[in-house]
Amino acid sequence: MSLISVPDLHKACSGNDGAWPHRTWALFDVREMGESQKGHIPGATFLPRRMIELRLRELLSAPKTRIVVYDDGGEDGRALHAAKTLSGFGYENVSVLDGGLQFWQAAGYEVATGWNVPCKDFGERLLVSSQVPYINSDDLAGRIEAGENIGVFDVRTPQEYTEGSLPVSTSAPSFDWTLHVDDWARDYDGVVIHCAGRTRSIFGTETGRLLGMKNLWALENGTMGWRLSDRDLASCQDRMLPLPSVDSIANVRERALDLARAEGAGIISPSALSQRLESRLEKPIYIFDTRDVAAFKTGHIGSSILLPGGQACQRADDFAAVPDADIVFVDDNDSRAGTTAYWYRRMGFRNVFVLDGGVAAWRSAGLPIETGRGRKPPLGLVEAQAAAPACSLESLSAALERKQPPVVIDVGKSGDYKACHVKGAQLIPRGYLEDRIADAASPAQPIVITARDPAQAAFAAAALVGMGYADVCWLNAPGKTWPDGISTESGSSGTDALVEDTLAIPYKKTKKEMVEYLEWEEKLGEKYKNTGSDERV
Repeated sequence: MSLISVPDLHKACSGNDGAWPHRTWALFDVREMGESQKGHIPGATFLPRRMIELRLRELLSAPKTRIVVYDDGGEDGRALHAAKTLSGFGYENVSVLDGGLQFWQAAGYEVATGWNVPCKDFGERLLVSSQVPYINSDDLAGRIEAGENIGVFDVRTPQEYTEGSLPVSTSAPSFDWTLHVDDWARDYDGVVIHCAGRTRSIFGTETGRLLGMKNLWALENGTMGWRLSDRDLASCQDRMLPLPSVDSIANVRERALDLARAEGAGIISPSALSQRLESRLEKPIYIFDTRDVAAFKTGHIGSSILLPGGQACQRADDFAAVPDADIVFVDDNDSRAGTTAYWYRRMGFRNVFVLDGGVAAWRSAGLPIETGRGRKPPLGLVEAQAAAPACSLESLSAALERKQPPVVIDVGKSGDYKACHVKGAQLIPRGYLEDRIADAASPAQPIVITARDPAQAAFAAAALVGMGYADVCWLNAPGKTWPDGISTESGSSGTDALVEDTLAIPYKKTKKEMVEYLEWEEKLGEKYKNTGSDERV
């Protein structure tokens, strides 16, 4: 582990191998979600310290890859703790940004606000340069009321759709809907694509146009635009896409592959991909499965990550921590991998591939298939669980009745703590634990660590044992079961102001917050207006 200065990092981020999405190394922001949203180094991948063990395996397979981590530069030392964790897992080339984001800002270097900024910026650039057609909520509602045959399709995740959607919409998540392009051209006079705001709508609408659809529009500002027009969303809708026709799948697949090839994406065979996976410890590689959850569960490549195409296009910085690594998109030999690969090439990723023949070809080649969600246990969990004893709800309940009860520390997220925590527990989120524990307990006091996720409790307990705390145990019970087994309470700890681990989701907030968010997205595209700029990188 070493320190890297702000000027040296800025130089590295500006070079041919450091500017996003050409970065050959990883840049991790190890702060919490709310902090990163307020300001971060452009192109950084959000990886809070508490999530390293859970996400490192999928983000970075090659331990020799260069890594730079940073925090806010304050006194809590999260970046140093993160670097220590990374080194403990065998990552040999880890640097900490000296002075963190504070020094970066003080030097006058660019700071990005919001989340998934690179992809949202590209979306706004695309909107301007390609003149992606859109329709506002009033016009859409008027056309439907007039009896026009318009299909309205929600390309957000199924969960988002269920929570609140246009009453006239059908759930068409990610790029699953591309399988229906020819069917829609036959069945509707016009089609409207929408998401919560702008980005996925823009990608989706332009994708449909590239695949040959006519009379296709993005809904201006998505569900937020619908609400801002004083219309209500419907909850718990279950209107889903029917199965696409065989002809539509086949025809659209060829168009999607043509797009990908024309833009420079490679077509990789199962055997060639298998060979590259054998060397993934030396060179990072990402396999993104663009299908839906159900298809993924039935069988997938073992090291692949479930990342449907629309989410992949909006959240590239969340998953491609080393953007210049090989990125392979996988589907069921249909259009989803091809369209996603096309957009990654358009965004500037250099090493993009589509698996020839999809999962079926991989299976036919006799290569290994896994089933289920593919979630691997966190790195180092077994060792952490062995470092300190676990305790049950019953033993904790008994201990709390003692004349001198243990100190209970909740290391989970502040929102979970506010909703429900063990009565009397103090909140110290795991990312801050080492630097704040002295204010809560001495090394000689008995301590019980809790969290909604017992793995987080185990990791925190192991850290305290390593610091010399002699009497530490962790509660081996999910937080959601606490009300049935132990006295609990809700509300603030009084330290919540010190924790910014919550993402402000605008479409779940007030109209004022929605307007502010949409203005932020639109502002990303202002620099591309009246410039004649080509959106291609």
